[in-house]
This record gives sequence, structure tokens and C-alpha cells, in this order.
Amino acid sequence: MSGFEIDPPTGEIDLEDLLESRKRKYARKHQAAESRRMIRVKVKMKGPIGIVHFGDPHVDDDGTDLAALERHTEIVNKTEGLFAANVGDTTNNWVGRLGRLYSEQSTTAAEAWALAEWFLTRVKWLYIIGGNHDAWSGAGDPIKWIARQTGSLYENSGARLQVVFPNKREVRINARHTFRGNSMWNPAHAAMRAAQMGCRDHVLIQGHKHISGYGLIKDSNSGIVSHCIQVSSYKIHDRYAQEQGFADHHISPCAVTILDPDATTEVGLVQVFHDPEQAAEFLTWLRKKRA
Repeated sequence: MSGFEIDPPTGEIDLEDLLESRKRKYARKHQAAESRRMIRVKVKMKGPIGIVHFGDPHVDDDGTDLAALERHTEIVNKTEGLFAANVGDTTNNWVGRLGRLYSEQSTTAAEAWALAEWFLTRVKWLYIIGGNHDAWSGAGDPIKWIARQTGSLYENSGARLQVVFPNKREVRINARHTFRGNSMWNPAHAAMRAAQMGCRDHVLIQGHKHISGYGLIKDSNSGIVSHCIQVSSYKIHDRYAQEQGFADHHISPCAVTILDPDATTEVGLVQVFHDPEQAAEFLTWLRKKRA
């Protein structure tokens, strides 16, 4: 028999509590991931609607056309049934070793975030996508905070939306900052590739590359027509693009999709414009026609 007895200290880890905690965290993460597979959007107004998909804004860059950005947000605000969407890269957001690039633009970091807040609070956003420049902020992304204050949907990298109209007609929108794939022959290759590889959505749209492109893909089994859009940027003059000798494939800094739930054909369900003023005029005419 030992001449002593040790009362062991309490361990720092309670295994049962740890297991329960880890299982709860997984359940929350799994539920969040599943809810993002397809985000349901219920349209509260009858008739057609339009979505202005703003290409990469880069609001703080000296080469960005802020006048066009302001004009296009005004069109959204004054046109009934027209909404806004953002494919990402709201600011340059230079961080780390790229922070030196602030010395090459006239706006400071503080001024950049003031411009971002001005832009993001001007309209009601159907969705805001986080681009690669936005992702450089890490978990403390100010755009996520601004979006939460305005009640806007903000998703990192991409979002898939199921837009449901009062007459139960549905339009699926797959918006990403960038899809996988490149082609020197087809600017819209990445979005078209996604459609051909199984994304049976009516609209597939991406930004990131600061070029314009558009293509149509029909799924022979379902009959769904996918509008595959590569939207450019409001950053018109880009020193990096000039240094690299990139060709100018910019057509419009935004793309507008008109969704008509009363269309009698699949091709009439979605129509695409690259001029927001013409799109607004068409939407106004179409809503009167459907009334």
C-alpha cells in the first residue's frame, strides 16, 4: 500500500463538453452552407423586373468613371421595378505589400472607404458579391458590415439565387466574381463553361476580368436557356492592363437583365441589355404592357 493518495487536478479539457461543442459548430456550419446552395428571393411586385449588374466598381481608383456609376445608380432609383447587383471589387483595397499602390492613386485608404459607403448606400442591392480585392480584408471586411446595415445580401465569391415571382414563375441567377476557365477566343467562356458543365441557371454572370462578353447556352434536356455574361468594370483606365498590353474588350461597365415572368417563351423569360438607359426605358414600357 502506498503511503499517500493524490487528488489529481481538474483537466483543462472536458472531452464531453468539447465533443458537444464541436458537433454544434458543425451543425451550424452545415446549415449555413446548405442554405446558401440556393437563396430564395420572393419578388413582391407583379410584372417584369430588371437587375443592373454593376461590373467591378473600384470606386477609389483614379481610372474609374464615377460619373457613370452615379448616373447608373440614379437610373435604378428612379425606375420602377429596377434593382441593383454588384459582382465584386468595390474598392482597390490595397493591403500588405500592395499597400504601396496607395501612393499611385490620389485617394487615401480612408477616402476609399468613404466612397465605398457612399456607393453601397445609394441603392437597394439584390446581391453584393465579394471580389478578390474585397477578400484581402479578411474576416474584418468593412463591406460586409455596410451590407448588414443596409439589409443587403452579401456573399463571398458568389451567390446562387432563386427569384420567385407572384405567379410562381422562377428565374435562377448564378452570380460569381469569377467562374473557372479562360479562353483567348471567347470572353464569356468561363460562364458558358459553367452552364455546359451542369449549372442549369437562367443567368450566369461574372466580373473580375474587366472585359465584356455574352453568350447563350441551351440545355437540350430541360430546354433552359442560359444567358452567360461577362461584365466589365467602371475602372476604365488601368495602368496594369496597359503595362501588360491587354487588348481593350470593354463594352459596358454593367449589364442589365430584364426578367419577365409573363413571357410565353423560354427565350422571352430573360433579356439582356448593355445600356442601362435603354434597359430602363424597355422595362417601363414592358411593365405598362403587362399591367
